[in-house]
Amino acid sequence: MKILHLKKINFLHSISYFIITVVLLVQVSSGYAQSNTSNLFRQDTTSAIEERLVQLAWQGPEVERVAHQSKIDEYELKAAQNMWMNLMAFNINYNEFTFSKNSPITTYVYPRYNLGITIPLGSLFSRTSIKSAKENVDIGKNNMELIKRTLRQEVLTAYKQYMTFGQLIAIQSEMMNDVKTQLAQIEEKFRSGTISIDAYNNAQKNNNLEAAALVNLKLEQDLKKLELEKLIGVRLESVLKK
Repeated sequence: MKILHLKKINFLHSISYFIITVVLLVQVSSGYAQSNTSNLFRQDTTSAIEERLVQLAWQGPEVERVAHQSKIDEYELKAAQNMWMNLMAFNINYNEFTFSKNSPITTYVYPRYNLGITIPLGSLFSRTSIKSAKENVDIGKNNMELIKRTLRQEVLTAYKQYMTFGQLIAIQSEMMNDVKTQLAQIEEKFRSGTISIDAYNNAQKNNNLEAAALVNLKLEQDLKKLELEKLIGVRLESVLKK
Protein backbone atom coordinates (compact mmCIF):
# COMPACT_ATOMS: atom_id res chain seq x y z
CA MET A 1 0.00 0.00 0.00
CA LYS A 2 2.85 2.41 0.79
CA ILE A 3 4.42 1.71 -2.60
CA LEU A 4 1.12 2.42 -4.35
CA HIS A 5 0.69 5.58 -2.32
CA LEU A 6 4.19 6.79 -3.23
CA LYS A 7 3.58 6.03 -6.90
CA LYS A 8 0.33 7.97 -6.71
CA ILE A 9 2.10 10.95 -5.14
CA ASN A 10 4.85 10.89 -7.78
CA PHE A 11 2.25 10.69 -10.51
CA LEU A 12 0.39 13.70 -9.08
CA HIS A 13 3.67 15.64 -8.83
CA SER A 14 4.41 14.83 -12.47
CA ILE A 15 0.98 16.00 -13.52
CA SER A 16 1.34 19.21 -11.52
CA TYR A 17 4.78 19.92 -12.98
CA PHE A 18 3.45 19.34 -16.50
CA ILE A 19 0.50 21.70 -15.94
CA ILE A 20 2.76 24.43 -14.50
CA THR A 21 5.16 24.08 -17.42
CA VAL A 22 2.33 24.38 -19.95
CA VAL A 23 0.93 27.46 -18.20
CA LEU A 24 4.34 29.14 -18.15
CA LEU A 25 4.88 28.40 -21.83
CA VAL A 26 1.48 29.84 -22.70
CA GLN A 27 2.21 32.98 -20.69
CA VAL A 28 5.64 33.41 -22.30
CA SER A 29 4.20 32.87 -25.77
CA SER A 30 1.41 35.35 -25.07
CA GLY A 31 3.86 37.93 -23.81
CA TYR A 32 6.13 37.39 -26.80
CA ALA A 33 3.19 37.76 -29.19
CA GLN A 34 2.06 40.95 -27.48
CA SER A 35 5.61 42.28 -27.62
CA ASN A 36 5.88 41.47 -31.32
CA THR A 37 2.48 43.07 -31.99
CA SER A 38 3.54 46.17 -30.10
CA ASN A 39 6.82 46.35 -32.00
CA LEU A 40 5.08 45.90 -35.34
CA PHE A 41 2.56 48.62 -34.47
CA ARG A 42 5.38 50.94 -33.45
CA GLN A 43 7.25 50.21 -36.68
CA ASP A 44 4.12 50.82 -38.77
CA THR A 45 3.51 54.12 -36.98
CA THR A 46 7.12 55.19 -37.46
CA SER A 47 7.01 54.27 -41.15
CA ALA A 48 3.81 56.29 -41.64
CA ILE A 49 5.36 59.35 -39.97
CA GLU A 50 8.52 59.04 -42.04
CA GLU A 51 6.50 58.81 -45.26
CA ARG A 52 4.50 61.93 -44.34
CA LEU A 53 7.74 63.79 -43.70
CA VAL A 54 9.12 62.75 -47.08
CA GLN A 55 5.93 63.80 -48.88
CA LEU A 56 6.09 67.21 -47.22
CA ALA A 57 9.70 67.64 -48.30
CA TRP A 58 8.71 66.77 -51.88
CA GLN A 59 6.30 69.73 -51.82
CA GLY A 60 9.13 72.13 -51.01
CA PRO A 61 10.83 74.79 -53.14
CA GLU A 62 13.63 72.52 -54.37
CA VAL A 63 11.22 70.15 -56.07
CA GLU A 64 9.15 73.07 -57.36
CA ARG A 65 12.26 74.65 -58.88
CA VAL A 66 13.16 71.46 -60.74
CA ALA A 67 9.53 71.07 -61.88
CA HIS A 68 9.48 74.60 -63.32
CA GLN A 69 12.77 74.02 -65.09
CA SER A 70 11.36 70.81 -66.59
CA LYS A 71 8.39 72.78 -67.97
CA ILE A 72 10.79 75.31 -69.50
CA ASP A 73 12.68 72.44 -71.17
CA GLU A 74 9.41 71.06 -72.57
CA TYR A 75 8.46 74.47 -73.97
CA GLU A 76 11.88 74.77 -75.59
CA LEU A 77 11.41 71.34 -77.15
CA LYS A 78 8.10 72.41 -78.67
CA ALA A 79 9.70 75.60 -79.95
CA ALA A 80 12.51 73.61 -81.56
CA GLN A 81 10.03 71.26 -83.18
CA ASN A 82 8.16 74.21 -84.71
CA MET A 83 11.27 76.18 -85.67
CA TRP A 84 11.53 74.69 -89.19
CA MET A 85 8.11 76.15 -90.03
CA ASN A 86 9.41 79.64 -89.22
CA LEU A 87 12.22 79.12 -91.72
CA MET A 88 9.85 78.14 -94.54
CA ALA A 89 9.18 80.87 -97.15
CA PHE A 90 6.27 81.00 -99.61
CA ASN A 91 6.34 83.30 -102.65
CA ILE A 92 4.23 83.91 -105.74
CA ASN A 93 5.02 85.88 -108.94
CA TYR A 94 2.65 86.66 -111.77
CA ASN A 95 3.13 88.08 -115.24
CA GLU A 96 1.49 91.52 -115.47
CA PHE A 97 1.16 91.28 -119.23
CA THR A 98 -0.81 88.10 -119.05
CA PHE A 99 -3.35 89.44 -116.58
CA SER A 100 -3.57 92.97 -118.00
CA LYS A 101 -6.87 93.63 -119.86
CA ASN A 102 -5.89 97.10 -121.09
CA SER A 103 -3.12 95.83 -123.34
CA PRO A 104 -4.05 96.41 -127.08
CA ILE A 105 -1.91 93.53 -128.13
CA THR A 106 -2.80 90.08 -126.99
CA THR A 107 0.45 88.58 -125.98
CA TYR A 108 0.83 85.50 -123.90
CA VAL A 109 3.97 85.20 -121.87
CA TYR A 110 4.61 81.94 -120.18
CA PRO A 111 4.62 81.04 -117.43
CA ARG A 112 1.70 83.21 -116.45
CA TYR A 113 2.54 82.99 -112.73
CA ASN A 114 5.10 81.37 -110.44
CA LEU A 115 4.64 79.75 -107.06
CA GLY A 116 7.58 78.91 -104.82
CA ILE A 117 8.33 77.44 -101.39
CA THR A 118 11.75 77.75 -99.81
CA ILE A 119 12.69 75.08 -97.26
CA PRO A 120 16.13 75.10 -95.59
CA LEU A 121 17.12 71.48 -96.02
CA GLY A 122 20.01 71.71 -93.56
CA SER A 123 17.71 72.67 -90.69
CA LEU A 124 15.09 70.18 -91.79
CA PHE A 125 17.36 67.13 -91.86
CA SER A 126 19.85 67.90 -89.12
CA ARG A 127 17.24 68.60 -86.36
CA THR A 128 20.10 69.30 -83.93
CA SER A 129 18.13 71.80 -81.90
CA ILE A 130 15.29 69.29 -81.43
CA LYS A 131 17.67 66.57 -80.28
CA SER A 132 19.31 68.99 -77.84
CA ALA A 133 15.93 70.02 -76.44
CA LYS A 134 14.93 66.36 -75.96
CA GLU A 135 18.14 65.73 -74.05
CA ASN A 136 17.34 68.68 -71.77
CA VAL A 137 13.91 67.20 -71.06
CA ASP A 138 15.50 63.86 -70.12
CA ILE A 139 18.02 65.67 -67.92
CA GLY A 140 15.14 67.44 -66.18
CA LYS A 141 13.44 64.11 -65.42
CA ASN A 142 16.68 62.74 -63.99
CA ASN A 143 17.15 65.87 -61.88
CA MET A 144 13.65 65.45 -60.44
CA GLU A 145 14.35 61.85 -59.50
CA LEU A 146 17.71 62.80 -58.01
CA ILE A 147 16.31 65.64 -55.88
CA LYS A 148 13.56 63.36 -54.56
CA ARG A 149 16.03 60.66 -53.60
CA THR A 150 18.31 63.21 -51.95
CA LEU A 151 15.45 64.76 -49.98
CA ARG A 152 14.23 61.34 -48.84
CA GLN A 153 17.68 60.49 -47.52
CA GLU A 154 18.12 63.86 -45.80
CA VAL A 155 14.66 63.78 -44.20
CA LEU A 156 14.89 60.21 -42.93
CA THR A 157 18.43 60.76 -41.65
CA ALA A 158 17.43 63.94 -39.79
CA TYR A 159 14.32 62.29 -38.31
CA LYS A 160 16.18 59.20 -37.12
CA GLN A 161 18.88 61.37 -35.57
CA TYR A 162 16.20 63.47 -33.87
CA MET A 163 14.57 60.35 -32.41
CA THR A 164 17.96 58.96 -31.34
CA PHE A 165 18.73 62.18 -29.47
CA GLY A 166 15.40 61.76 -27.69
CA GLN A 167 16.41 58.31 -26.49
CA LEU A 168 19.83 59.56 -25.40
CA ILE A 169 18.18 62.41 -23.49
CA ALA A 170 15.97 59.92 -21.66
CA ILE A 171 19.00 57.82 -20.71
CA GLN A 172 20.99 60.88 -19.66
CA SER A 173 18.06 62.13 -17.56
CA GLU A 174 18.02 58.86 -15.65
CA MET A 175 21.76 59.15 -15.10
CA MET A 176 21.25 62.71 -13.84
CA ASN A 177 18.69 61.51 -11.33
CA ASP A 178 21.15 58.91 -10.04
CA VAL A 179 23.94 61.48 -9.86
CA LYS A 180 21.74 63.94 -7.98
CA THR A 181 20.77 61.24 -5.51
CA GLN A 182 24.42 60.35 -4.97
CA LEU A 183 25.32 64.03 -4.62
CA ALA A 184 22.64 64.53 -1.99
CA GLN A 185 24.00 61.57 -0.02
CA ILE A 186 27.57 62.86 -0.32
CA GLU A 187 26.50 66.33 0.80
CA GLU A 188 24.88 64.79 3.87
CA LYS A 189 28.05 62.84 4.62
CA PHE A 190 30.15 65.96 4.07
CA ARG A 191 28.06 67.89 6.55
CA SER A 192 28.49 65.11 9.07
CA GLY A 193 32.23 65.11 8.43
CA THR A 194 32.48 61.50 7.26
CA ILE A 195 34.01 62.33 3.85
CA SER A 196 36.68 64.75 2.71
CA ILE A 197 36.27 67.96 0.74
CA ASP A 198 37.93 66.29 -2.26
CA ALA A 199 35.28 63.59 -2.39
CA TYR A 200 32.57 66.24 -2.20
CA ASN A 201 34.19 68.30 -4.97
CA ASN A 202 34.52 65.25 -7.19
CA ALA A 203 30.85 64.45 -6.73
CA GLN A 204 29.89 68.04 -7.52
CA LYS A 205 32.11 68.00 -10.60
CA ASN A 206 30.56 64.74 -11.80
CA ASN A 207 27.10 66.25 -11.35
CA ASN A 208 28.06 69.29 -13.42
CA LEU A 209 29.51 67.13 -16.21
CA GLU A 210 26.35 65.03 -16.46
CA ALA A 211 24.19 68.17 -16.44
CA ALA A 212 26.30 69.69 -19.23
CA ALA A 213 25.99 66.47 -21.25
CA LEU A 214 22.20 66.62 -20.90
CA VAL A 215 22.12 70.26 -22.02
CA ASN A 216 24.25 69.44 -25.07
CA LEU A 217 22.00 66.53 -26.04
CA LYS A 218 18.93 68.75 -25.86
CA LEU A 219 20.70 71.36 -27.96
CA GLU A 220 21.64 68.76 -30.58
CA GLN A 221 18.07 67.52 -30.72
CA ASP A 222 16.70 71.06 -31.13
CA LEU A 223 19.18 71.79 -33.94
CA LYS A 224 18.27 68.54 -35.67
CA LYS A 225 14.59 69.45 -35.32
CA LEU A 226 15.22 72.82 -36.98
CA GLU A 227 17.08 71.09 -39.79
CA LEU A 228 14.19 68.68 -40.32
CA GLU A 229 11.59 71.46 -40.23
CA LYS A 230 13.57 73.36 -42.87
CA LEU A 231 13.24 70.34 -45.15
CA ILE A 232 9.53 69.69 -44.57
CA GLY A 233 8.41 73.32 -44.28
CA VAL A 234 6.14 72.83 -41.23
CA ARG A 235 6.49 72.34 -37.49
CA LEU A 236 7.44 68.78 -36.58
CA GLU A 237 4.77 68.67 -33.86
CA SER A 238 2.05 69.11 -36.49
CA VAL A 239 3.18 65.90 -38.20
CA LEU A 240 3.71 63.85 -35.05
CA LYS A 241 0.22 64.69 -33.72
CA LYS A 242 -1.53 63.19 -36.76
